[in-house]
Amino acid sequence: MLLIAPTRSDRTASTEAVPSERRRGLRIQQNRPLKVYEPTSARYFGGQTCDISSTGLRIELPPSMPVIEGKVVTIHVGLNERGQALANRRTMIPAKIVWVDRSVDASNRPRVMAGVEFVASIAAHLDAA
Repeated sequence: MLLIAPTRSDRTASTEAVPSERRRGLRIQQNRPLKVYEPTSARYFGGQTCDISSTGLRIELPPSMPVIEGKVVTIHVGLNERGQALANRRTMIPAKIVWVDRSVDASNRPRVMAGVEFVASIAAHLDAA
């Protein structure tokens, strides 16, 4: 077993506030409308994708939406940027909220970004193991 001590630049890089990359698939930047059903409040919320992959999404949500890490929501992503009619709840995909970032944008408005992983991909990954 070979152990190598990190250099000073390695330690500096690891202490920065850069989130660790956990997504396994290729990430594609796309802005598409989305609809999220949050079961605790029994409400639908509009949002937008920031990027997508085969296993999940990075999404922007309204600040009023109650998002909590570990919670399962259902999501439908619109097919075009004009906001094609979104599907009803029966055709939505379950997804687990993996991380949440509440911050303010450049105009000092509150913003909620979240990473979600499709529940179906979690099950498929466990079956493959």
